[in-house]
Amino acid sequence: MRHRVLIVEDDEIFLRPLQRTLEVEGYDVLVVGSGEEAMELLKSDDVDLVLTDKRLPGVDGVELVRRIKSDHPDLAVVVMTAYGTIGSAVEAMRLGAEDYLVKPFEAAEMLMVLRRAIEFHELKAASRATLRRNQERFTLKNILAQSQVMQDVFELLNTVAGLDTTVLIHGETGVGKELLARSLHFSGARRDKPFVAVNCAAIPEELFESELFGFRKGAFTSASETRRGLLQAANGGTLLLDEIGEMPLGLQSKLLRVIEEKRVTSIGSDRAIEIDVRFIVTTNKDLQAEVERGAFRRDLYYRLSVMPVLVPPLRERAGDIPLLAQHFLEASARRSKKTVRAISPAVMQALCRYAWPGNVRELENVIERAVIVAKGDTIADVERFLTGEAERPRVDLGLPFRDAKARVIEEFERAYIVGVLEAEGGKLTAAAKHADMDPKNFYEKLTRYGLRRPAGGLGD
Repeated sequence: MRHRVLIVEDDEIFLRPLQRTLEVEGYDVLVVGSGEEAMELLKSDDVDLVLTDKRLPGVDGVELVRRIKSDHPDLAVVVMTAYGTIGSAVEAMRLGAEDYLVKPFEAAEMLMVLRRAIEFHELKAASRATLRRNQERFTLKNILAQSQVMQDVFELLNTVAGLDTTVLIHGETGVGKELLARSLHFSGARRDKPFVAVNCAAIPEELFESELFGFRKGAFTSASETRRGLLQAANGGTLLLDEIGEMPLGLQSKLLRVIEEKRVTSIGSDRAIEIDVRFIVTTNKDLQAEVERGAFRRDLYYRLSVMPVLVPPLRERAGDIPLLAQHFLEASARRSKKTVRAISPAVMQALCRYAWPGNVRELENVIERAVIVAKGDTIADVERFLTGEAERPRVDLGLPFRDAKARVIEEFERAYIVGVLEAEGGKLTAAAKHADMDPKNFYEKLTRYGLRRPAGGLGD
């Protein structure tokens, strides 16, 4: 890829060899003699880097950097300066310039500085693009769920999204705790800051402290260089401690001190560094039980559970299964380039009856396998992929008989209606006929349960 460089230089004797050097190296080069001309050109021309002299007629190089970074923040800038005005070049870097060159300089030095500035700026642009994608993907409003229990979870998370409150998300393996944690971060005030996820179950105990706190060169035998820890990497943003129940007991007191003092000390250092980190932790363990048996510190548990959020297992929100199944079907069909578009009513009923010991993660895997082996445009069989048992109706014994019965019926009706509707491609009349129901009654139930129209509408 050929990069375009704009040179801002009014000294013709210095400019010409500079321009030739860049052109020989494969750059497309534009040239202007003043800061005003540069700003005018940038209104209509795209360039990858501006190489500007500090001394210019009218608007000088430092002021030009300020204006460029104000109007074109994604544009890389390198400033050329004489030895006696290095202070101005430093000021230009404070305003956003990527680097500076001191005249006179060698061609090789200039080429290295420009290449490094462009590469660094491209990395920043890629990082910003990734951040934008994450902000669009990981938001609470994008999580698929329509059951009341999950709506209650979303309401609670939305309440704390914009705060720095420590949140403890707990629930069975596979319910989507990490997805909720990421969405909580990207829905909050720190969405533009780092999100660092630490899988506490995946880090060997002997390496845990150095990974979390970082270390100085020479702190231990293999410390050949200084490395900052994950706590410092998350500074300004959010640190997710996934499966916090797996954290070594001896390290828990040090984590508690960091949370309370907002400071971290690297291994081998005697200087504490202040950090500003929001903590989100997840666990599939009963931490209170872990506290009682001495496997988890009581004081850390109370410090982490400022806002506990329980994510219910999939078997307790069967009304979400048709929505999630259809979403996983579409995603899997895209990846495998298959034409599968629907799930048969019989299969949907089997999915809704199943206990889902692996929760949402298991549902995703089952649908992906079913899509891969499907012969036509409809999933007609999943039984061979269901390794557990069908779930009996979930009964809340804390409710009176009539209310408990009504809740079970509601979950069944919701799942059945969504499944039939999706099987008939979103066509209301066809779905009502399939269910042997009057279309008006079918639509009334759709409205009662707050189910939205699929894309394309419900009509025929």
